[in-house]
Amino acid sequence: MTKYEFPSGHAYLGEPKDREYVTLGLVKARVDYETLDPNREEGQLCKNYFNKAAGDLVKYARQAGGDAVIDVKSVVFMADGKSETHPKAECSDDGEGGQVLTQGVAIKWKPKPKPEPEKFPETVHFLDQGE
Repeated sequence: MTKYEFPSGHAYLGEPKDREYVTLGLVKARVDYETLDPNREEGQLCKNYFNKAAGDLVKYARQAGGDAVIDVKSVVFMADGKSETHPKAECSDDGEGGQVLTQGVAIKWKPKPKPEPEKFPETVHFLDQGE
């Protein structure tokens, strides 16, 4: 199994608080994986492939001209046809294989504001005592 890390700094489970951005639109990813691994627990596999799917969301956002993805969530389809979103790894497993569906919002960072130059007090001229 290839180990995947969550692409921190490029994908966010919520919204970044430290920088302004504009939204570009929804991006979605799906990762299918083998679940018949006796050395790995289901939750461990799900989280690992959720991380891969988050990386794929970042890749798709960049292809659309974006810089990052916010509001990354798992999407789970229920038996009645409805769907739920979760802000963490949630996967489906049919006994032979697993699947994680994810979605997020592609964003483009706004330029960082340029710092204003320091303002110095006006120059004060002193007269010589002899003047």
